[in-house]
Amino acid sequence: MDLVKPAVLATATVLCLALPAGASTAATSAASSGLAVTSAPSTVHAGQTVRLRTKACPNRPGYAYSPAWGRSVTLLPNGVRATGRATVWSGTKPGTYSVSVACQGQTYPTAFGYLTVVAAGTSVKYRVQHVRKGSHLNVRSGPGLGHRVVGKLKWKATVQGSPVRERGWVKVTTKRGTTGWSYGYYLRRA
Repeated sequence: MDLVKPAVLATATVLCLALPAGASTAATSAASSGLAVTSAPSTVHAGQTVRLRTKACPNRPGYAYSPAWGRSVTLLPNGVRATGRATVWSGTKPGTYSVSVACQGQTYPTAFGYLTVVAAGTSVKYRVQHVRKGSHLNVRSGPGLGHRVVGKLKWKATVQGSPVRERGWVKVTTKRGTTGWSYGYYLRRA
């Protein structure tokens, strides 16, 4: 036991020395100043790829980390924000995972966000919104306006759908059993 204690103390000392003075306040002020990392989509299945972006590192690379993908992912700058892609591990369990970004040359994260992983086959109930009374929302054969209309949802109708969005579109199943895609802006979780 005496041999283990010095190793633990040495590790703790190295960790303390690695953080610059005021790092915790810098990280807190970054989080409170609105610097965030966003993932699109923000709700995914295990094995799905997400797009990451942050304004925290506009002129230098950033490194995003999350337990959902288990390694650092490089975010490349374009003068306004840094962007990149990460693939959630296929064995990731459902839950909410933190995402943090550290800019090149910094030892502490400067941007924070969250990613939700759901089980495959999970469905949620949606209610149609932002549609005028007497009007309808189209259900299409695929995620986009270029796909044909296969059904319609009335104002305030409820449907079952996937919690995962694809480019803003939600896969839904109507009460009649028609499966298709509707734009997520017009759907609210019921």
